[in-house]
Amino acid sequence: MKIIGISGSPRKGNTEFMVKTCLEACKKAGAETELILLRQKKIGHCDGCDSCYETGKGCHIKDDMQKVYKSLFDSEAWVLGSPNYFKNVSGLMKDFIDRTNAYCNPPKFKNKKVGVICIGAQSLYSIHFCENIFKEFVKDHKMKLIGSVIAKADKPNEIDKNKKVIKKLQDLGEKLVKSIKTK
Repeated sequence: MKIIGISGSPRKGNTEFMVKTCLEACKKAGAETELILLRQKKIGHCDGCDSCYETGKGCHIKDDMQKVYKSLFDSEAWVLGSPNYFKNVSGLMKDFIDRTNAYCNPPKFKNKKVGVICIGAQSLYSIHFCENIFKEFVKDHKMKLIGSVIAKADKPNEIDKNKKVIKKLQDLGEKLVKSIKTK
């Protein structure tokens, strides 16, 4: 049982802490985990060529996304985390989302379990827009949303003091593992 966490933050801070906390709970519940930090990857923009649909061989762009695809396919569940940028996911996460288009039709990630994490300095109302981007992504790939955790934090490394959010992240990790065991 493998669960990967993907952090779409360009810096080490709240998003990465939240994804790691969720993954730690997954590991404690018996899953193998892997953390992917998009800021450390060279992932180009989708160029909209549609060759992935024509050839059925995936994306033609040769970059770090090729290694990420392997992790996506080799896992049963994903934890997706992004800071809220103007009521959306970060640019790093958007590039990741766009590059999964190569496997959306037909849906190659169908029925994978997903946990969603969004955090930002704006109001929780604004952060819900970021969460909804992930929900639509999950729906488009015909995956299963297991749960989400959203939080507000004004400063880097602030969320690691928020016991309520930490508990929600731990609960999400446990739910992800349980959802895999009961499939």
